[in-house]
Amino acid sequence: MARAGDPDAQRSATLDVLIANRLLAGEARKRFGEAALWAGQRVGFAREVSIDDQLVSTLRSLYGKEMEQDLQQLPGAGLDSLLRPAPPLGDAELDAVFGKPGALRLDDSLGEAQLAQAGKLVLLRFGKPGGGEGSISLADVARRQNVQGRVALFARQRDFMQQQARLQVASWYVLDWSARRFGAASVADLRRVLADQADVQALMRLHGMGDDQHAGSGLLDTLAAQVGAGQVRAYYARHREDFVRIERVRARHIRLPDEAAARKVAAALAGGADFADLARRHSIAPDAAAGGALGWVQHDSKPAGKPGWLAHLLFTQAPGQVSAPVRTPAGPGRDAPWEIVLVEERVQGYQAADSESVRYVASRAVAREMAAAQLAALRSELLRKARIEITRAGMAGAGPA
Repeated sequence: MARAGDPDAQRSATLDVLIANRLLAGEARKRFGEAALWAGQRVGFAREVSIDDQLVSTLRSLYGKEMEQDLQQLPGAGLDSLLRPAPPLGDAELDAVFGKPGALRLDDSLGEAQLAQAGKLVLLRFGKPGGGEGSISLADVARRQNVQGRVALFARQRDFMQQQARLQVASWYVLDWSARRFGAASVADLRRVLADQADVQALMRLHGMGDDQHAGSGLLDTLAAQVGAGQVRAYYARHREDFVRIERVRARHIRLPDEAAARKVAAALAGGADFADLARRHSIAPDAAAGGALGWVQHDSKPAGKPGWLAHLLFTQAPGQVSAPVRTPAGPGRDAPWEIVLVEERVQGYQAADSESVRYVASRAVAREMAAAQLAALRSELLRKARIEITRAGMAGAGPA
């Protein structure tokens, strides 16, 4: 599996990762528990479902061609030949699981009694290549859904139910083929490796690391609250360039009565016409005679006598670049003038070291550094205390671990 991602992956490096993940995953489950590690399960997929899906995906990616060759040996030369359609579920049967249509629900989860009832309802039967028959129940499908899938089930989308049942048969075939080829113990061992990996990734997310560093984390919140003013100042000094902001801009604008006039002036500007000259001739703003000059506009302020939204527009424009025509805010169905702006000069500065935005960003960044250090220390401690034996059965010619 490692070499599928990196052809040069070495056995020793792979073992290092597996060992560290095994130790970290066990400690993560002990310290934080599954509920904290997998806090998004109510809207996402449950941990076990995510791991099963990754297991199937991994096996399919590694051995898909061989599985396809074996499928060609089936009587129908494909997985469909194994399927045995079950009688369609009636409205009364679905009502017994989901309740009457339109009933008020607090969420789309199924209780144990509902799942027990759903377990009696077969969506699809299938023949096993080695003999015998299996089935996929409505409960099997329900247990493997995220929030969108549960919504579809409660909406009684029968096509969705059948599609999910067929997908489960396909997953079953991948696991069955792999167990027959490599042994059930090997498949279970691979699943445990993936489970360790998933729990370590969840542990990293708790520590502000991984794919989404901005996701909520109670651990980061606690550490950020412990960051003092001195640490914030030190972080600001080291990362001052991260806190650059626009201090002020010198700008002009042209206000037009409607979209047609705005488009006409915009076309003239695109053709190289002088902005100030067009403002004097076409703008309906009081500053038209001054060529639409707004003067210097400071950060967190607005042009004198002008609405705040105009300042926001100015601070989004690059110097020397004429904006597209923008309709001014107005209620539905009301006539509204249009604005075209030009920032002639922009002065940049830095956010104040004692500002709330600096405190928030710096404290979160310092908290992530603290969390990463804690995680690294935990990894080192676990490896130091662990008793590790590396066997070489079946590894003829392998060098020292």
